[in-house]
Amino acid sequence: MISKPPQQIGTASRWHFRLAAGALAAAATAEFGFQSRCGAAGAGPLGWLALLGAASWALGLIWRERVGVLRAWMCFVWVVMSGLVLMRLGLRWGSLSGGLAFTGMEAWRFLGVPLSAPLLWWVMAGGGYLVVEGLWGEWRAGVSALTALVAVQQALMVLPFQVSRGRGYWRWDGAPETAQAPLVAMPWAALGGWFVMGLGLALGLVVLGDNWSRPETRTRRQAWVPAAVLLVVTAVCLSANLAAALPLAVIFSTVNLGFFGAVVIWYLRDRSDRRRIPGA
Repeated sequence: MISKPPQQIGTASRWHFRLAAGALAAAATAEFGFQSRCGAAGAGPLGWLALLGAASWALGLIWRERVGVLRAWMCFVWVVMSGLVLMRLGLRWGSLSGGLAFTGMEAWRFLGVPLSAPLLWWVMAGGGYLVVEGLWGEWRAGVSALTALVAVQQALMVLPFQVSRGRGYWRWDGAPETAQAPLVAMPWAALGGWFVMGLGLALGLVVLGDNWSRPETRTRRQAWVPAAVLLVVTAVCLSANLAAALPLAVIFSTVNLGFFGAVVIWYLRDRSDRRRIPGA
């Protein structure tokens, strides 16, 4: 029986992917370079925003191929606007984010929330969803729950160096010792809030993505690129946590590095079907 070729809904051109990959590589290189000179501060708030922007661009291209241009934008707007609104509510009442507040150090704010915050949710939830969906695509409720867990795990590697003295973008209300021990000072109830938020975002992606998670519709590029994007972001976070001397955060970063790296290797290990898989 001849296998049906993967469905191409909104295929992006190769040069478009190369531009996105180049932007991500340039932003990551700048982060590594500045971290070697300035420590955990890295390339500063604009550098961090540029990294998340490039990662969001690359992930958006994969969403475009999976669900089409319109639905990809719907998914992006759903995650970014939900993240923006929930972060704003968290600033107002505190309970939704466990007392997390912004210090005003980050660049480009909207409604009091740095633009990097909702973009970070798109990278964590939107990117995490693509990785998890690739592994367990037929299990919708499970995919949503696992995506939320992946998002929380990523938050545990991002928050520490963001809260540390090296950057000081965020802080925990009433916890001045956060600068020395971000994870120790963190209200652990915040993890429950992040999980619920990640779960809600993932369930929304299931609805907006409709019935598109069939394995036979996935190209090789759609499988490994999301994990590779998250792998690059994780490497930057690991370097920043090492520079800030945050051992617990280094552990979480290392776990993520191993997970996303294993996913990339898993999908690239067999090249025998490259000729019959578009976008490989």
